[in-house]
Amino acid sequence: MDEDLERLSGRRARRRLFIALGTIPLLASLGFGAWFFQQKKQEAEDRALVDQVSGAAFGCVASLRGDAPEAWSLERALEHMSQMARRTRDREDPTVREDRDRFARLAADAARGCEELGALMTRAQRERPGLYFAVPAALAQPVDQADPERWYRRTLPDTRPAATELSRQIRAMAEAMNERRRELALMAQALPVEGEGPSELARVVELAPTPRDRESPTTEVWPTPDAIVILRRASLPSVPCNMRFVNRASCFADFVQRVAWDGEASEPVELERPASVLYWSAFTPTFDGALWAVGVAGAGHGLVGRYAADATRPDVAMIEAEVDVSTTIVAVTGGVVVFPSDGSAWLADGGPGMHFARSDATPPPLVLRTRHGGAARGIEDEVLGSLSITGSADEGFTSRLSPADGAGDVLHRLIDARSRVREIADLRALRSGRAVALLARASGPDALAITPDFGRTWLPAR
Repeated sequence: MDEDLERLSGRRARRRLFIALGTIPLLASLGFGAWFFQQKKQEAEDRALVDQVSGAAFGCVASLRGDAPEAWSLERALEHMSQMARRTRDREDPTVREDRDRFARLAADAARGCEELGALMTRAQRERPGLYFAVPAALAQPVDQADPERWYRRTLPDTRPAATELSRQIRAMAEAMNERRRELALMAQALPVEGEGPSELARVVELAPTPRDRESPTTEVWPTPDAIVILRRASLPSVPCNMRFVNRASCFADFVQRVAWDGEASEPVELERPASVLYWSAFTPTFDGALWAVGVAGAGHGLVGRYAADATRPDVAMIEAEVDVSTTIVAVTGGVVVFPSDGSAWLADGGPGMHFARSDATPPPLVLRTRHGGAARGIEDEVLGSLSITGSADEGFTSRLSPADGAGDVLHRLIDARSRVREIADLRALRSGRAVALLARASGPDALAITPDFGRTWLPAR
């Protein structure tokens, strides 16, 4: 059949239609295959990116917590590290040198932990802007590895509300990341934002108040093997004091209270001061239950007194040392030492004879006391390690035990923020590890926090 006839018969048109009908599905299949392959490739890349971001976020948040225990929530961990950042700003203060070195190490760890997250956020914004991770701006910025401490200080929140807000943002990031993971059929991943395990506060053992007719109370505590001995001194008001006495120190009344190591407190007992004693300068308990005192007689010469266990009236003896209001007395191994303000030392054997002689060398004290810098600097013992308590009324208080054997530090949250505790007035310990912290409170009598094992555990709140 010639061409014209073929065209007239419609065969050519039908053949072209058949060719088109056969080609279009093929092209569609090829296009769908290419699209499907591209989608699968993109999905695999998204899956890898989301997985990488999730892992980087976990590492960043974990390192941002510093050395806070796992039992602490993220808010508490950030508050702890922010408080450490503020405490270590002064680079010249020798009392915070250990904390400064510790903070520098933690800052380097945090910078390494958050570096990948910042890099992945830069990459995601460039390649996959549609993937939203809700990473807080503080964590999405590139990390300055040349100065990690500066970066860490800038990243940490400055205040308690700021710590709460950053914690909220990190929780929002965790939710956004898990939403992306669900979209890509990945298992959900939890960031270290919630506390794991118990995190009990310390029990606040309230001391007995002083009588209402006394003012300006002061408190001193000594741990002993049997109990914690508390001495509370309070003065007469100024007007009656000036009318009755020439020396202000003579206006003090002294009250002794004992607290067992399980937190049970006895009733306070007022100590009698013999008529021959103008005033007591200082006190110290010995492990036999006695309470020693050093003071001045009405004639001006020095005196020592010894209140036997459960006695309210002392035995009194003279001492040749020059005693004044700044003289101290300390229980030492095998005896008692009086330290006058002239720098000398007078040693007694601790027996009932109460004979003191000048000494060029003194035994070590029975009670360990804080180094220069107070409770924040802490107590150091070559066998036990070091124990310190840092914080403030606005931030709460945290204890840190650094064992002498080099094991990991033990941190405990003792007192929450916004409590009545104003400061840690003192921290003292025995070489057995039993220790007591004196809590000065804004209102009401002072209180104690007790640890039987040098800060590994504290008597828990009821």
